[in-house]
Amino acid sequence: MEEINKLRKFYQLKHVERAGPVGDRMESSAEHTWSALILADYFLSIMKEKLDRLKVYELLMYHDVVEIETGDIPVHHVKERENKKENEKAAAHILKEHIPPALKDKFIKLFEEFEDAKTPEAKFAKAIDSLDALVHFLDYKEAWKGWTEEMVHEFHGKKITSFPETKEAFEKMLNYCRENGFFNQ
Repeated sequence: MEEINKLRKFYQLKHVERAGPVGDRMESSAEHTWSALILADYFLSIMKEKLDRLKVYELLMYHDVVEIETGDIPVHHVKERENKKENEKAAAHILKEHIPPALKDKFIKLFEEFEDAKTPEAKFAKAIDSLDALVHFLDYKEAWKGWTEEMVHEFHGKKITSFPETKEAFEKMLNYCRENGFFNQ
């Protein structure tokens, strides 16, 4: 039961609210993780470059767990993000002490790999993380109020365009948003 209770720490991610709505409430970081996994599965199925699918899934599965301690900081909250890396690294080491021993080292290793984004799988996971936020907000046009195409490029473009397939999807989404009045509302 001790191990099960430690696993429950991960369940707290369901309570971390993100900036995006889901109906009349806010999306949780756990919901974002799930939709990012679905998006990754799709792109891994159509990509020419072959990546380690399990590694990508694990990177995405654990990438926002630190938000249990830090909360989510939206990409456009520039001031609040100034110490994000340091705060999340500290949070990862705090969390490590509250999860089952069998997952401690794995969690830290995956968290650091995702943050460093040096491996193709981590770069892809970062691209999917950003792309998922944009796909999510396609259902909430009113949430784009004040956003410009330049802002989307600044906050998401570099990560998403690292792979031809995600780059093409990003460009199609930008065209869709442009044509349907998402920008400069």
